[in-house]
Amino acid sequence: MKINKKSFIFGTVFGVAVALILVSVARVFGIHLFIPGSAAQQMYDKAKVVEKCIDSFYQGDIDDEKLIDGGVKGMVEALGDKYSQYYTKLEYMELMSGINGSYVGIGVTLRIQEEDQELVVQQVMEGGPAEAAGIKAEDRIVSVEGTNVVGKKLDEVISMIKTEENKGRTISIGVERKGADGQIEQLEKKVVCKEVKVVSVHSKKYDDVGYIQISEFDKETAGQFKVALENARNDSVKGLVIDVRDNGGGSLETTIQMLDELLPEGELISEKSKKDGNKVYRSTNETCYDKPIVVLINERSASASEVFAGTLQARGAAKLVGTKSFGKGIVQTVLSLESTCGGGIKLTTAEYFLPGGKSIHKKGLDPDINIEYKKPEGDYNPAMDEPLQMALKLIRNPSSE
Repeated sequence: MKINKKSFIFGTVFGVAVALILVSVARVFGIHLFIPGSAAQQMYDKAKVVEKCIDSFYQGDIDDEKLIDGGVKGMVEALGDKYSQYYTKLEYMELMSGINGSYVGIGVTLRIQEEDQELVVQQVMEGGPAEAAGIKAEDRIVSVEGTNVVGKKLDEVISMIKTEENKGRTISIGVERKGADGQIEQLEKKVVCKEVKVVSVHSKKYDDVGYIQISEFDKETAGQFKVALENARNDSVKGLVIDVRDNGGGSLETTIQMLDELLPEGELISEKSKKDGNKVYRSTNETCYDKPIVVLINERSASASEVFAGTLQARGAAKLVGTKSFGKGIVQTVLSLESTCGGGIKLTTAEYFLPGGKSIHKKGLDPDINIEYKKPEGDYNPAMDEPLQMALKLIRNPSSE
């Protein structure tokens, strides 16, 4: 198979592997690879050498599109920033559908377990396809449509499930579930992929205290939060418990809107970026919440969750209860490449600081009261949720700390 040289050169120049391959090329062919001029020109010339080697010696079929995407992904990976990423056209479409608050999928939130790198169901959407199929929180995903996904990156697995092409299809999800006796059960679940509307805000009352859980910060979250907050005002509760445990973040713009609903005029966060320099976000004082607030956090509360909880804490508007948060104080921006080469790119573009100039990057937020939630066997029981019970106690009796 002959390579499409124009597209291959364009893609290959961006691969991290280029540098490694070229070392071998130089040794075998005695080629001196230093070329003065721009980085783009040097990469172009290096890519021609690699192209010639592959064209002459590689035994096997070549997928030009995969080479191009792999090359560009490699360039972004070479930044050494785990939060920056290149997205193919399909991956970009799926990413944006999630950010916009709806997507085709099965209605679960997944996480990678740090200790063993296993893929775990963190949350199952109420009334969603996964719940209907019997998938539960803490199930381990081991296969998708018969393909073993153990050891794969989270984004790879998500792209196998969360795609417009799966709309209306029934797919097979292999899961492992730990039983009450400690034995691991192997299960296969048939799930119908559907368009899922993300409900990221859930609210209820614990007698005289309002409770709002926020699972992520997408474009729909601010509106859902505003409704929940208005309901709490109408219910005349003594105060609010806002739960951002296990919330990995999302839109900074959405977070700012939600903080503006809670806080009077004043600084929210400041942001430092290469493009815009220093920028300060402030609340407008159009509305605020003047009753006690307690925010629940844990080690998986990250990014926008930390902006939300940290700003409320720094402004003296809320107490934090739980365990130290993740510590991600940098901002990623998703840039569309649809009008040029297709797909999109997510880059770390800024660092944010809480009111008073505090950075939490790689440090996390320290709770005012440190209590770890120890998940019991069986279904969730709020009476066994010690951080929640402490939060309710603080709202009812602020002097009980």
